[in-house]
Amino acid sequence: MSAVAHKSLEQELSRLNDWRRELSAAIAGYQEWLEKTGQMDVSHSLRFYELTQSIQHGRLTLAFVAEFSRGKSELINALFFADFKQRLLPSDVGRTTMCPTELFHDPAEEPYVRLLPIESRYRSEPISQLKHMPIEWIKIRLNVNSATDMKSAMQSLAETKKIFAMEARQMGLVTDTQTQKPTSAELQTVEVPAWRYAMINYPHPLLTNGIAIVDTPGLNALGLEPELTLSTIPNAHAVLFLLGIDTGVTKSDMEVWQRYVPPSVSKRIAVLNKVDLMWDELKPQEEIQRAVQRQVDHTAKQLNLPTANVLPLSAQKALLGKIKNDAALIDASGIERLEAMIAQDIIPSRRKILARTVIGEIGMMMIASRNAVKARMVAVEEGIKETSGLSGKGREVLTRLWKQISDRKVRYMQAVGEFKVQREEFIVQRDVLLEMLDPVKLDLLLNKSAEAIDNTWTTVGLTRGMNSLFTMINEQFERIYSLSETIKSMMQSAYDLFHREHGFPALQLPPLNLERFKLKLQLLAAETEKFCKDPVNILGREKHFVIKRFYSVLVAQAREVFGDARQECEKWLTGVLAPIDQQIKDHKIQLEERLASVTKVNENQESLKDQLSKLKVQQTELTIQHEMIETLISKLHSNPSA
Repeated sequence: MSAVAHKSLEQELSRLNDWRRELSAAIAGYQEWLEKTGQMDVSHSLRFYELTQSIQHGRLTLAFVAEFSRGKSELINALFFADFKQRLLPSDVGRTTMCPTELFHDPAEEPYVRLLPIESRYRSEPISQLKHMPIEWIKIRLNVNSATDMKSAMQSLAETKKIFAMEARQMGLVTDTQTQKPTSAELQTVEVPAWRYAMINYPHPLLTNGIAIVDTPGLNALGLEPELTLSTIPNAHAVLFLLGIDTGVTKSDMEVWQRYVPPSVSKRIAVLNKVDLMWDELKPQEEIQRAVQRQVDHTAKQLNLPTANVLPLSAQKALLGKIKNDAALIDASGIERLEAMIAQDIIPSRRKILARTVIGEIGMMMIASRNAVKARMVAVEEGIKETSGLSGKGREVLTRLWKQISDRKVRYMQAVGEFKVQREEFIVQRDVLLEMLDPVKLDLLLNKSAEAIDNTWTTVGLTRGMNSLFTMINEQFERIYSLSETIKSMMQSAYDLFHREHGFPALQLPPLNLERFKLKLQLLAAETEKFCKDPVNILGREKHFVIKRFYSVLVAQAREVFGDARQECEKWLTGVLAPIDQQIKDHKIQLEERLASVTKVNENQESLKDQLSKLKVQQTELTIQHEMIETLISKLHSNPSA
């Protein structure tokens, strides 16, 4: 990439990180205010910590997906390793990265390559769990000051080993159809990747600023790791799908695209690599451009993508151009368009995702806080006006005013007493709702699912078991939604009553939304169907091993969906109850303060000035608080690129 494009991308990431720091500081200020006003409990404090950590350390994941030999590793070399003036990630013909590779930077740890031995496929734990088990990995320290040492460490990604065919089948790496039937299985060997997964912690500025890369293997290898297709790729912020411009979308390319790049991915980009094959000094430049554009248009149509999302480029020429500091070659390579898309489209979309996360976590709480502070400001303004009007008033007028406020307080406390009954019913209904999402409930559903599989571990049994599980979870979600509507209706009537009778700010409670969790289940069901229709998973003596592994990953994903849905319900329930609880408390304090103020003035007119002074101090403090909350809300909708 050119120095200008590189700088532009770094600037966009820097702006994003500045915005993240400012947002984190604003949230910390809001949390401090909640603690100071007695509105923060332990569970809220933990949620705020997790939210801030997510904002500060969340990564923008770009997944590189393609068949073998499409140039993924070369493109990553051009993007991240050209400063070493040589090719670091193995990308030669017949010698390329053989396992899924994750590229990121964690400043808390020294640079390294961590390699998960292929034998870990004997284990039942998914990769996400194994990541937290360092003893299972081989660690190679990276000497970032030596290109030779770096290249040597990176070459390990291409390592293979020979093992007996029987072992390969037991690990689900090959099937009977991929090997000749030997006289003795022990005598036949096959070549397999030495590593199952690789993690590279490397201090590149783009990675330090929050980009993470997942380099996936080709079609056959993709199917070996269900986590890639069930979690990693669907959850990526963007997928870069590499093709050869000379071949376009081949049959195997289309198979990868349809099976492993779901439409649910936020941004899907097709990269037509090796555009330099179209360069021909004997042809006019316009003719070459028309030929490239035809391939772009055809690819966009085949993949059902906007033409703007199909980028022709040459990863090899981009790498060469950067190594030679050849700006013209870099420009001709087309990599700057990819850089521009990351800077102008993908990074801003990450900001929107972060903003939605904050709104989802504490949005209702922020609105309730703003409404509560505004209500206090109105009450203080009325108090100032009321207190100012008491100057020189006789005892009879003051007594009449005191009685009016006292009567209002009595009516208010009666309403509060009636609300307590509703609140107790809310607690009962809340506990019932959360009990539906108790992990023990999920275990019961999983047991029924396993019974449906009936220990046969066939694709038919897997389909039956997972369909049973997804159906039961969806039915549970429907019951939860129905109960949530009952809770919402009950609490909305309470809000409306206090709004009409006691001047509380109007608030429209949002419904509980579990749609994104249901969508995840639908995607899991679709992946199960694809898996069960794949002939590779139906054939072979060790198919039960592959099916068990797929099932274990599906269960892990179902647990995650279930747990996330419970968290969503907890947030929603808190957002339903907390605002009215706080407003009831605030309104009671306001009435008591007004009564105390009138009483003091009635006893001593000289206290009038002190009362006014206190009210004006409160007014100033509330104005500052209101501005702080408004700043936080506006920060969520600000544009860090502006």
